[in-house]
Amino acid sequence: MSFKNKKSTLSFQPEHLIGWAVIVILSVLPLVFWVKLNPLNEISGFTPIMLAVGKVTGLVGTVLYALSLVLSTRLKLLESSFGGLNRVYIVHHIVGGLSLVFLTFHPLFLALRYVTFNIHEAALVLVPNGLYPVRALFDSNHLTHEAVLQQWATFFGIIAFWGMVILLLITLFIKIPYKMWLFTHKFLGVAFLISGLHIFFIQSDTSAMGALKIYMLTMIGIGLIAYSYKTLLSTIFVRHYSYIIASTKVVGGNSVQINMYATKQLMPFKAGQFVFARFHSHVKTINKEWHPFTISSSPQDNTLELTIKALGDYTNNLVQLAPGDLVDVEGAYGRFGFTSTYDRPQIWIGAGIGITPFLSMLKDLPTSGMTIDLYYCVKTVYEIIDWDKINQHAGARSPGVRIIPFVSSMQHRHIDIDYIRATSGELSDKEVYICGPPEMMAELKQGFRQHGVPAVRIHTEEFGMR
Repeated sequence: MSFKNKKSTLSFQPEHLIGWAVIVILSVLPLVFWVKLNPLNEISGFTPIMLAVGKVTGLVGTVLYALSLVLSTRLKLLESSFGGLNRVYIVHHIVGGLSLVFLTFHPLFLALRYVTFNIHEAALVLVPNGLYPVRALFDSNHLTHEAVLQQWATFFGIIAFWGMVILLLITLFIKIPYKMWLFTHKFLGVAFLISGLHIFFIQSDTSAMGALKIYMLTMIGIGLIAYSYKTLLSTIFVRHYSYIIASTKVVGGNSVQINMYATKQLMPFKAGQFVFARFHSHVKTINKEWHPFTISSSPQDNTLELTIKALGDYTNNLVQLAPGDLVDVEGAYGRFGFTSTYDRPQIWIGAGIGITPFLSMLKDLPTSGMTIDLYYCVKTVYEIIDWDKINQHAGARSPGVRIIPFVSSMQHRHIDIDYIRATSGELSDKEVYICGPPEMMAELKQGFRQHGVPAVRIHTEEFGMR
C-alpha cells in the first residue's frame, strides 16, 4: 500500500503490521477487562482517578514486559511478522521502553492518591512494611494472616518494580560492557517472576475478576516460557551448528575474514543473512558469548565465511583466532536479500563493513537476467575488502552488474542521493538495498523516498545487539 504526494512516497507491507497488531490487541485487552469491572463513568475525583491510572498502567506494563521477553526469543515466526530479526529487535526496544514507562507510572500514581492528605502513606507504597510476623504468612488461621499476606504481595511488587526498572534502564539506555550487559539481561525473567507473585497474591481487580486474573497469569506464563526458552534452555531448544576454523586473514586494514567448515551438517542460509556465533579459543580475551555477524560467503559454498570489522575490544581480538578453533553458529536470520525482486533493476549500497551482505549476495546472483548497480563506499582505498573477488563475480554477470567504488577521501564528501541519481539515472523504478552506518542509511532512505521510491522497496540492514 502506498500514499503519494509531490515530495515523497510513503508505503508499507501489510504483513509486517501483523506483529504490531498482536502487540496492540494483547496490551489493550487487560484495559477492556478492567473497564468492565470499573465503568469509567463511576470514576471521579483525584484519589479514584490516581488509583485507576495506577492499576491500569500496572496491568498494561506487565503485558508489555511479557511481550518484550517474547520478542527476544529470535523465533522465526517473529521475523515474518515484523519483516526481519533486525526489525524485531527494534520493536523489542520500543516495547521494552513502553513497559518501563507504564511500570514506572504504576506505583507513582498509586502513591499520588495519598499525597493530598497523607504523605506518609504515599511513601509506604514504595517502602516494604508490615511483613511481620512471618509465621502469619504461612498460617491461614492466624489473626494477621491476610494483612501480612497482602504486605508480602506488595513487597513482591516493590522488588519486581525496582528490579524491572533497573534492568530495563540497563538494557535500553545505559552503556556497559557487552558481557556485563548479557549477564544483567539474565535477571529480566527473575524480576518478572516476582511481579507474577505480586499479581497472584495481591487483593485487587485481578483477584476480583476471574477473567482478568487468568489473562494476566497467562501473559506472565508466556513471558516466563519465553525467558526460559531464550536464557535457560536455549542449548536444548535452539538449533546450533558446529564449525571448525579453517583459516583467518586480515582484510581491509582492520577486518578479519574467518573461513570455517562444518563438523557435521552445513547450516542452510540465504545470501544476505546473518548468524550468531560463539568462538571457542585459547585466547582468554575472546569470551564465549554469542555475537551477531553477517555471512559473506555464498549459500552454494561448502564453507561458511564471516567478515568482521574490529570495532571494539572483542572484535579486535578475533584476529587471534586460529585454524582448528571451534565455532558454534546459530541462525540464519534476516530478510535482507534480492531473491524476491528479480524483475526490477536494483541499487545496492554497502558502506565500510556494510559491504558484507553484498559479498554473499553477489556470489549468489544468477549469471544473467538482473540489472544491479553496487556502490561500494569506503573512506580510503585501504579499507576495500575482496576487490578482486567482487570484480570477478560482477564480471561473470556482465553487463547486468556494475561495481561503482566511492572513496569519500578522494571525493571529499560522503555519497548522497544526487551522486546516485547522476550515476544510475531515474530512481523511481529501482529496488534499493542499503547497509552501512545508521546516519547514512537514514539520509539515503529519505533521499530515495523523495525521488519516488516507495519505502516498501527500500531495504536496509540495521541489526545491532544494543
